[in-house]
Parts: sequence; C-alpha cells; structure tokens
Amino acid sequence: MSVRFALGEAAIELPDPVHGQPALLQRRQALGRTAGGAVYVYDKGLTQREVVLRFAALSDGQRAAMEDFFDTVCQGARNPFTYTDEHGNAVVARFLDSSLAFFRVSHDVWSLALRLELSSSGG
Repeated sequence: MSVRFALGEAAIELPDPVHGQPALLQRRQALGRTAGGAVYVYDKGLTQREVVLRFAALSDGQRAAMEDFFDTVCQGARNPFTYTDEHGNAVVARFLDSSLAFFRVSHDVWSLALRLELSSSGG
C-alpha cells in the first residue's frame, strides 16, 4: 500500500509511513497565571489535529518528487492539499514545517519525518 499527496494535477505516492507515528489533538489556548497565582485560560476556540509521518526508505526519485511537491506545488505550508493515508482515508492537510529534513540512510535511500495538520481525524 502507499500514501498519496495531491494538489490539483500534482500528486505523488510514497510507501506507507513507519508504524507508531504520533497523532495529536491540540486545543489552542493561551494559559497563564495572575500575580496572585490564579490560573487563567484564553480559549482561542480552535482544535487542531496533527500527525507525524516517518518514512524509512525513500529512493532518490521519491525524495526529489517530495521536494518538488513541498517547494513548488504547496510552497511549504502555504497551500493545503489532499492527503490519503494507507487505509484510503482522504483529508485536507497542510505541512506544519517550513523545511523538509531528509537523512541519507545509504546510497539512494533516504528517511524523512514530517508534520501535517489534518482537517479531520483521518490519518
């Protein structure tokens, strides 16, 4: 199976991410304390779902395709896209980092970890 990243006519497929990636539910709030020690919370009214995907063995071609999709198509976090997970669930997603960090595992083999904001609980 594979996962898919798509925006308009541009689409790439990568092998399934490594199992065990974190899936976060984050409530956007500002938290603080008064001078007297009382806790106050300003609720921004937004709940965000985030997933970390780790890929262990991408080829040079897959690396180049992901770099192009990230840099040219999505322009980093600017443009949301459709992410389809290994189970076929499609959600609107956005990159949460302004860079992609690839690590060379061996000749023509790269690893990558990336964070996505998901529009729903998919992923």
